[in-house]
Amino acid sequence: MKGKYALAAGTGAAALVLGACGGGGADEASATSFDIAVSNATEPYSIPWLVGKDQGFFEKRGVRIGDIVPSKGGGTTIRNMLSGDLPLADVGFTSVLESGEAGMPLTVVSGATQSVYGLDFYALDSNKRVRDVKDIRKWAYTNPQSVTRALSFMLPEVAGATQKIERTSTGGVGEGVALLEAGDVDVAVVPPSVVAKTDKFRVVVSSADHLKKFQQSVITTTPEFAESNPDTVKAVVDGYAESVRYIREKPGRAAKLYADYIDIDTESAKAVVDKAITYDNWGAGFDAEAIEQAVKAQRIAMDGKKLEYCDLFRTEYLPKHVSSTLPAECE
Repeated sequence: MKGKYALAAGTGAAALVLGACGGGGADEASATSFDIAVSNATEPYSIPWLVGKDQGFFEKRGVRIGDIVPSKGGGTTIRNMLSGDLPLADVGFTSVLESGEAGMPLTVVSGATQSVYGLDFYALDSNKRVRDVKDIRKWAYTNPQSVTRALSFMLPEVAGATQKIERTSTGGVGEGVALLEAGDVDVAVVPPSVVAKTDKFRVVVSSADHLKKFQQSVITTTPEFAESNPDTVKAVVDGYAESVRYIREKPGRAAKLYADYIDIDTESAKAVVDKAITYDNWGAGFDAEAIEQAVKAQRIAMDGKKLEYCDLFRTEYLPKHVSSTLPAECE
C-alpha cells in the first residue's frame, strides 16, 4: 500500500492522516511515500535530495521520496507544506522564524544548508568600476524580509565598507538579474544555476567567504507530525545525513545528478558541487554559530521576538554522529 499524507492547516494547527507507517528496513511495498518541498530547487539545495533518491538512502529506511516540489522561496515552500501532501520541507530558516511569529509554529528537525554559498552578489563583467564590496553604490536584494537584504547590511560591515549604499528590493532573483543587465544596480544575487550557463557576470562579493557559517535552510515539519511520526522523521533525517556524506565521497556522481536535473553540462555542475563542499554547504546537524548568524540576519531583515530555541529545534531526530549544538541549553 502506498503511504500518503493529507495535511490541512488552520490557525497553526494541522490535521494529519498517515496511510502507512515508515520504519527502518521496511520493504518497498510498505514504504511510506510523499513528495518533498524544497525552496529554490534548481539551486544546490536539491542536491542531497537527488542523491538520496538515486542511492536509495531514504527508501532503505522505509521512506520513498517522490517528487522534489520546487518553490520560489521559503514562504511559498511553507505554504506548500501546510496546504498539501507535503509533511516535510527543506525551507529557508528565516521563513520558519517568520511563520512562528505569524502564529504558524513549525518544528525544525534537522539542519540542511549551513552556508550562504549560492547567495553571492555579481556585477556585469563589463562593469569595470565595481570590483569589490567597497565599490558598490546600488545593491539589489530580493525582498524586504529576505536573507539577501540582511546580507546587504552584514557583508559591508564584515568587509569594513563604509560608503553610502542605495538598496533596492527586486521582488525575486530573476528580477534582480534583469535590473543588473539593464545597468540599474551595481550588484545582485545571481544563482549558481544561472552562472553556470553564461560568462556575462562576475562575482564581486562571495558571501560564504565573509560569513563562514550561516543556517540558510532547515528540514522542518509541523509539531503534530513530528510527534506522531518520529520514525518517519528520523528516516528522512538519517537519509539526508547519508546523502551529505556521499556527496563528499563521490562528488562526480552528485554533479551528474544535478546536471541532469537542471540541464547544465556536468563540468559546470561539478564546479558547483566542489565549491559547495569547500564551504561545508550541507549538514544534517545543528551548529550554534550558524544558527546565531541566521537569527541575526532575520533581525536585520525584520523586527522579531526573542527566539525560544528549545521550542523550535528538536534534537532527538538527529543521527548520533552529527552536531546537535544550539545557542541555548535545552533539557
